[in-house]
Amino acid sequence: MELNTNQLKFLKIYRSSESYSVSLVDNEEFEITKGYGSTIIEALNDMHENLI
Repeated sequence: MELNTNQLKFLKIYRSSESYSVSLVDNEEFEITKGYGSTIIEALNDMHENLI
């Protein structure tokens, strides 16, 4: 899965050797919440759960 990060204005995606983390950031790039998972989708879902 390839993402065009130029279109992800408020999300930052990090990849380590075995997992992903996704951060929701504000206009000044401060992290609001973060999610983790073995795939990007799992990390996004985890971040979403943290918001609820």
